[in-house]
Amino acid sequence: MHQHHVCPWWAGYWLASPLRRLLQNPDKILTDHIKPGMTVVDVGSGMGFWTIPMARLVGPAGKVIALDVQDKMLSSLQRRVTKAGVGDRVETRLCPGDRLAIDDLTGRVDFILAFAVVHEVPDVSILMGQLHRALHPGGKVLVGEPAGRVPDHEFAEELAAAEKAGLRVVDRPIISKSRAVVLEKTSHGS
Repeated sequence: MHQHHVCPWWAGYWLASPLRRLLQNPDKILTDHIKPGMTVVDVGSGMGFWTIPMARLVGPAGKVIALDVQDKMLSSLQRRVTKAGVGDRVETRLCPGDRLAIDDLTGRVDFILAFAVVHEVPDVSILMGQLHRALHPGGKVLVGEPAGRVPDHEFAEELAAAEKAGLRVVDRPIISKSRAVVLEKTSHGS
């Protein structure tokens, strides 16, 4: 069963550490998925380990929607994106409870990153349904979960919920210390 534990805000400093890039380089992991001008979503953005590289990849014509359930994470992220010179293309949104703040994006999102966050969500089926609705047909989601925290059977449950929502596995990238898949929106879903 899922843990439903939200990462404490102070851990965001470690998660955003440049040392983490040695194991999980955002540029290398995201370059094949994000192109200039795209609209992308970072679910559980924290302090921006993935958000800032995503903003650089979408370029001035693109948009990154950074979602988190903790205001302190988003406040720190806002300062960091401004300092990095990409604040104009990053929009932060506080997520209420069990919902993502993306209802206005239905069918408009090109790519979604959900890295080390799905296991923290109270209802994975609701999450996957929201991701499916936000994506345009053919849009993709990269789901990555910490291998040490999320066992095989739990990751399989997450993938079953994704498939039921209309997201199919199209790739299984190798990402250090992670279980990862790329999902693509199919025409159906619940």
